[in-house]
Amino acid sequence: MNHIYSTATTLLIIFSLATTTAKKDNVRKLGKSTKRSKSRKIGASCTREVYSVVAPNDEWSETHEYHNQVWYHSLKDINALWKDEYFDYVLDTRGLQDSTKTLSDGSKLLLEGWETVHIPESYPLGVPGATPAAEVDMLVDFTSSNVCKDSRIFVHCWSGVNANMVAKTLIELGFTNVHVAGPAGTAGIWDWIDAGYEVVKGDKFDPNEKRFHPECMKHCEV
Repeated sequence: MNHIYSTATTLLIIFSLATTTAKKDNVRKLGKSTKRSKSRKIGASCTREVYSVVAPNDEWSETHEYHNQVWYHSLKDINALWKDEYFDYVLDTRGLQDSTKTLSDGSKLLLEGWETVHIPESYPLGVPGATPAAEVDMLVDFTSSNVCKDSRIFVHCWSGVNANMVAKTLIELGFTNVHVAGPAGTAGIWDWIDAGYEVVKGDKFDPNEKRFHPECMKHCEV
């Protein structure tokens, strides 16, 4: 009988110790999890500033035109958001090839095309800023799907002027989440490059390549 009690007591002690150890292990795990949570890096989406028709940036030039339903950010914030993968797609309004523009003093301004240099994973549109909505013909047709139109989109060009005009056109075409860097004139690919931000050089556009068929286009296919 004493042997039975001794065995039962031993088992009870072992069970008690195991339970206590398990509880301690859970506390340690929870502690580690809490520590990780506290040290989590705060992304750009938590700190970014946003400007619009109703909340303009007072430091930007009065020449910057705000459009309804378009969200504006500084170039620094746009880049930080891009690195955090905040945007679903980056749309480049420029054409594929280089071109030149004659300035008022007769000098030539080189306008690099998408194939020469572009933001990684961006899509070329080839849409001039003054193009009416009814005449827009995109190299990658983001107008073909409402899912594309509802995606969070960052639009840019050489300096920000053309992109700001196209952003307004996209709103007219039914896009609902359009973002642009500002102020216009100092917030395009040229400024992106000058800031040392990441770019791709010497690329080639092939409309048949899978990478130029964004996922948003497939959602509305029958």
